[in-house]
Amino acid sequence: MFLLQSAGDLEPFIDRIKEPTLKETLRYGVGYLQEGLTGTDQDIVKTLFETGGIQVCVMSSSMSWGVALSAHLVVIMGTRHYDGRENAHRDYPVTDLLQMMGHANRPLVDNLGKCVIFCHAPRKEYYKKFLYEAFPVESHLHHYLHDNLNAEVVVKAIQNKQDAVDYLTWTFMYRRLTQNPNYYNLQGVNHRHLSDHLSELVENTISDLEAR
Repeated sequence: MFLLQSAGDLEPFIDRIKEPTLKETLRYGVGYLQEGLTGTDQDIVKTLFETGGIQVCVMSSSMSWGVALSAHLVVIMGTRHYDGRENAHRDYPVTDLLQMMGHANRPLVDNLGKCVIFCHAPRKEYYKKFLYEAFPVESHLHHYLHDNLNAEVVVKAIQNKQDAVDYLTWTFMYRRLTQNPNYYNLQGVNHRHLSDHLSELVENTISDLEAR
């Protein structure tokens, strides 16, 4: 039992729950949140957990973004999910894991929060590295270069292809090219490789814009 209140104190809340399974688990001090619950059911579970009526709240990964619950201990039961569109299991994005971990945070109650991650043994070292070492921040400019170049052309900051190449040399992406060339599909980091890469990027982007 994970109850901090008597069963009698919880019954008025449980009687208002629509989901039969949730009614049963709440009597044992365990609630859960998922998208299929009504708004009223979700609010009751959140209230009971926040006030200490129940001690365990199971939450779907997507709900971790929209629910502002905090706990002393967060347990992440696996780092992979099933992707129906691809018919395959995929790793959760790092941002999702960070969001889940962030719920282990009660600054006015605890001096620290705890998070336990259950994962496959081969991924253990990866997640240890992810937790204890800083991940580099990479540029996504090359994915959105069409919009950027188009905007600069409109305001006449870029008037020819050489201007576009020069423009890229002032960006964060240019700084990261030499630091992590594999991420940007760069074959080398000398001046010739950088120049060819930027020229090709500009040529392809302008060709795409002209074809639209």
